[in-house]
Amino acid sequence: MSSVRSALFNMVDVEGKSFLELFCGSCVVSCEALSRGADRVVCVDKSKRALKICKGNLETIGGSAKLICKDVVDYLKTATEKFDIIFLDPPYEDVEVIEKTLHLLPKVMKEESLAILEKSKRIDVDLSGFEIVKKKDYGETELVFLKVKE
Repeated sequence: MSSVRSALFNMVDVEGKSFLELFCGSCVVSCEALSRGADRVVCVDKSKRALKICKGNLETIGGSAKLICKDVVDYLKTATEKFDIIFLDPPYEDVEVIEKTLHLLPKVMKEESLAILEKSKRIDVDLSGFEIVKKKDYGETELVFLKVKE
């Protein structure tokens, strides 16, 4: 994963930007965003255990982020803040969860926002509400860079 993460941050400038990580797990991507100058970071995951690890990782780097323990779809339904960069690392082959999340994603995106979806190359998901800016393959993993269609 570290090579995918390095590649991601070599393609996306987060300095001075707001960053949302959905399905954050241990939030290593958010920690990397903070270390590269992200202005505000929010991490969402339904697992209390994952967020406990996340908190430890943030303390290790001396970073701070808002941690939200909530199902990602439920979070997106009620979210009011918009972000510059959104990173999604949903359950790899759960097309239903991925598509529900993508359907709600524009609520937290600004006109110029970029969303990066990490998913298995073996699955296809409906991206009809988005413009695909770029796709990059890393073994079984695919990063899909998305903007909201105008």
